[in-house]
Amino acid sequence: MLAHLAAVMCLLMTAGTARAEKLVDPVQLEAWADQYYGQAVAEKRTAGITVSVVQDGQVVFAKGYGYSDYAKRTPVSPEESGFIVGSITKTFVATAIGQLVDRGVIKSLDDPANKYLKRVQLPGDRGARVTIRQLLNHRAGFEDIDFGFLDRSSQTANIPLTAAEIERFMPELALEPGGPANYSNWSFSLLGFLIEDVTGQRLDTYLKANIWDPLGMSHTSMAYGKYPANLSLNYVFEKDGTPVAQKPALPHPWIVPAGTIVSTANDIARYMQAQMLRGEDGGYPLVSPAMFKELQIERYRNAPISLGFAHTFWTMKLNGAQTIEHGGGAPGFQSMMVMIPEKRFGFFVSSMQGGLAGWSSYTGAEKAAGKLPVQGPPTGYELRESFVERFLQQPAPEVSPGKSDLKTLVGAYWTQKRPFTTVEALGQAFNPAAVFKVERSKDGRGLLLNGVGPYVDIGGGVFASPTGKNIWDDPYTINRYQPPYIAFTLNADGTVAYLTPGLADQAWAPASPIFNPKSMLMAFIALGGAAATGFFLFLWPQAGRFRSLTNGLGVAAALTALAFPASILAGFAKGDSLINQMALGDKGRFWIMVVVANLAVLIALALSVQAVRMWTRRAPAHTAGWGHWARRVHVTFVAVATLGLLVVFGFFKLLGVHMPG
Repeated sequence: MLAHLAAVMCLLMTAGTARAEKLVDPVQLEAWADQYYGQAVAEKRTAGITVSVVQDGQVVFAKGYGYSDYAKRTPVSPEESGFIVGSITKTFVATAIGQLVDRGVIKSLDDPANKYLKRVQLPGDRGARVTIRQLLNHRAGFEDIDFGFLDRSSQTANIPLTAAEIERFMPELALEPGGPANYSNWSFSLLGFLIEDVTGQRLDTYLKANIWDPLGMSHTSMAYGKYPANLSLNYVFEKDGTPVAQKPALPHPWIVPAGTIVSTANDIARYMQAQMLRGEDGGYPLVSPAMFKELQIERYRNAPISLGFAHTFWTMKLNGAQTIEHGGGAPGFQSMMVMIPEKRFGFFVSSMQGGLAGWSSYTGAEKAAGKLPVQGPPTGYELRESFVERFLQQPAPEVSPGKSDLKTLVGAYWTQKRPFTTVEALGQAFNPAAVFKVERSKDGRGLLLNGVGPYVDIGGGVFASPTGKNIWDDPYTINRYQPPYIAFTLNADGTVAYLTPGLADQAWAPASPIFNPKSMLMAFIALGGAAATGFFLFLWPQAGRFRSLTNGLGVAAALTALAFPASILAGFAKGDSLINQMALGDKGRFWIMVVVANLAVLIALALSVQAVRMWTRRAPAHTAGWGHWARRVHVTFVAVATLGLLVVFGFFKLLGVHMPG
């Protein structure tokens, strides 16, 4: 009994110490928030922002900025205005998994996921080895997909999903389980399905009964088959400031467990308190003390300067203590939640994604100058950093002994958070962060990342930029391609295993200088331009130019080359794009590209045969001379270019049929 009493007294003393430390002054906080968030609304970067801050067991600040419906001028209410918190949803799913372990429904986080999945099974040897723990910390090895997360069939899909519908969207396990962490939406979709399988309840029903209602989160729900009535309406803005409502497409149920909770600033404040106070304040304990530790202690980190991973929560260091945090992005919304349990401090902010209604109304000079009447919206990361840099203390990476061999670090690096097996890989060609190029600086003593730097070796495989801090292009926009630090993780033989730039939630593995999406895109531009000259084979001196099979094949090669930029860029309605069609699950343009790419195989082979025949046959007397030789060269040039295009098409999974969904 005395030992128990002593433990309680020690706990109370520890809690009292935590409560005594105040990290922010509420008056200064409100003054800063009014200026910063108020300016973002005034500049029409966003239609509305909601924010809450908890400290020492109390909500010290909760406020809304802008409008939950801009056209109706309905103010944002921190108590009632619902914002989609995106991937912060994953922390609720992880907490639910922890509850099921506490209750004995799940025996261990190290059990194979297949042990508890009933509707589907992860296939093959890799699938059999994937554990619940690996799903929780993004190390299962799934390829990354976005295709169909706004699929229109969401309107009619059964909830919970059928096995066939889950399997339709399930990506490949492209990487070995247990490797570096690569942020994975699908891992949490699978965990959501697992919760449904073992409880026999819809995921939202389980969360409401076991988390939301016990915590008093009365304005929280999930976009599972429909959006709630309290969802704020996002707006973007035309050049003259005219608001344009952006009614969100309903997410397909396959992605619901990964990012579709709709909540309010005050409800998230209640959730943060529960995660940090752990029931020690007499409130509802979400999980057991042991499970709180299991979920919140950092378990893995790709690099010393990257985000750490607990079980779902990201981890960093602020004010000398570990954080548990998570960001979230969803169509029209960006959010960030940061907690420091040791300090009993939490911060949450969510912003509707306003900004530009469309680039078409801006002149080239306006775009180049970057001084547009309507600016782009702040991201969740920028919302985090703006607050952290103003109010909290971030440690600088420790300088460790030893220097790296710069020659071994030079090269191209390709993100492992990507599609590996379907035509969705084409999107990598237009992702500026898909590939990073590392080269030595001119003086040979540092490294350049995509030409920026030099980054200087500070030991342990970590390199610091000239400033060692974020570069803000304006108060709301961080240059994400100039991170303060980059780090290299080496294999046992000294070769590079992967690169981690900044606080990345993924790893970039060494890539071929040629066979990577950036080089392949440049190759397509060059080879496509060469193949397009097939239109001009008619111009050379020849008999029967309009009956010539070779000329017809040249035109076909040219049309093949032009079909791809046309499919990617032309004929879209305002606001639509190939990326948007990927999200909607619309395969029409992809089928066009796949059919054309496969026809290109026949065209390239036939044109090559014609080129060989032209070189091996004697030219007719009436076509002899420089014109005939030039035409031979031109036909060969188009044939080789078309053959080269096949390599590009194969790289982007356009040969054969590799459709997602």
